[in-house]
Amino acid sequence: MRILIIGCGSIGNVLAKAAQAMPEIDGIYFTDRSEQRAKARASEYSKGRLTGYDDASIISSINQVDLVIEAASQEAARRFTPMCLDRGRDIMVMSVGVFHDDVFRGHCFDLAIKNRARLYIPSGAVCGTDGLRSAQGRVDQVHLITTKGPNGFHDVAYLKEKGMDVTKLTEPTILFEGSAREAVRLFPKNVNVAATVSLMGLGFDKTKVTIICDPRSTVNSHQLIAKGAFGELKAEIQNVPSPENPATSYLAALSAVSALKSIATNVWVGV
Repeated sequence: MRILIIGCGSIGNVLAKAAQAMPEIDGIYFTDRSEQRAKARASEYSKGRLTGYDDASIISSINQVDLVIEAASQEAARRFTPMCLDRGRDIMVMSVGVFHDDVFRGHCFDLAIKNRARLYIPSGAVCGTDGLRSAQGRVDQVHLITTKGPNGFHDVAYLKEKGMDVTKLTEPTILFEGSAREAVRLFPKNVNVAATVSLMGLGFDKTKVTIICDPRSTVNSHQLIAKGAFGELKAEIQNVPSPENPATSYLAALSAVSALKSIATNVWVGV
């Protein structure tokens, strides 16, 4: 099995290390907006192969691999997901927030069905998604509460526009409260889990999201609360931030590794 990893940041690197150790995978293609970073990643692994970031190079690699993994950004997910599905190639999308766009999401889902391609969305950094997925159609309320330290909100355009400097906060402060649709639009690198929860539950408009910055927090916390005819679900996790990117929880990368192992071995547990 051969894979293409789009994005050579923290999640891409964790995936690459896991893939290098998997006997089922014999080739790992790397691409990134930074050719230097992609070249460095590819040189670290004996299975590594470098490919360009232009459309022609990406399409050539897509045609040679069995699975594409987007681990870069919503922008990359928007560019490459249809490209893969249109060619009948399976893709795993980590920047799930891109699917808050209903038209884009519908187009991708239709392409997957039409071309018999698989679109994988890992559970990411949140727990309780298995119960939420099972309760689909019997859910009345879904609320996701995300808490991170100041380092987790570096370079957020929405906060800059509001003139908010999270490094100067002295107590837990609510940065956002509203729909999941707005949350993933305004915080594209912080709350992909909100998109995952929305897809499994009530959708982007009915899913409530609260984002909190706690200056004393050293973990990325997600609390999922859901109520409905099925009962009541409460799940909370304290995630260790990724060493390379504090805005990303380490568990998000591990969930991608778990999905990759299931895909490669064709054995799924807990689906």
